[in-house]
Amino acid sequence: MADGALTIELDDYTAAKIAERAQAMGLSPAELAKMVLDARFFDYDDFVWINGDPRHDDASADDLELGGRSWEEVRPEFEAMIDKAFGKPA
Repeated sequence: MADGALTIELDDYTAAKIAERAQAMGLSPAELAKMVLDARFFDYDDFVWINGDPRHDDASADDLELGGRSWEEVRPEFEAMIDKAFGKPA
């Protein structure tokens, strides 16, 4: 087996699901399978993060851009805009 190469056999059901979803996404079945496996086995601890671990949100109010507001403050306005654009949920 060449570096990075792997050949696997899938059952008919799994192969058909991959093919169906890949077509819907405009990908080849191999590209979709690679994406899914890469995501499944990705481990943040395997890397050194220059700006800190992205799983931790260490942003404080001081880190916000000038004029930035917290989500708690913005959320009611955001929800009002959505309701105005799409109507209130039933």
